[in-house]
Amino acid sequence: MSEDEQAKVGKTLGVAGFISSKKPPMDLFTVAPGIPCDYALEQTSIVLKCAHKLILSGVLEEDGDCLWAAYYLSGFAKALIDDVELGRQRPTVMP
Repeated sequence: MSEDEQAKVGKTLGVAGFISSKKPPMDLFTVAPGIPCDYALEQTSIVLKCAHKLILSGVLEEDGDCLWAAYYLSGFAKALIDDVELGRQRPTVMP
């Protein structure tokens, strides 16, 4: 992909986070800035596939650990999607 095409895709801003604490109010993890949005979405799809399998396994086997893992993975995926959307909305600066 050329630099012009990459600029149109956008990049993550690194502002969306997950696993928040209340005191002090902050996110334990945040998305890394500068990741191409198309790549971040590809990785999000993989994470959601894993979460889906963990949910099924957790429900069928009554395994709380699988369900908690899926909960955290889904939060991670949501943060990626939120950050991708912010990156795509940001106007690109053309040289």
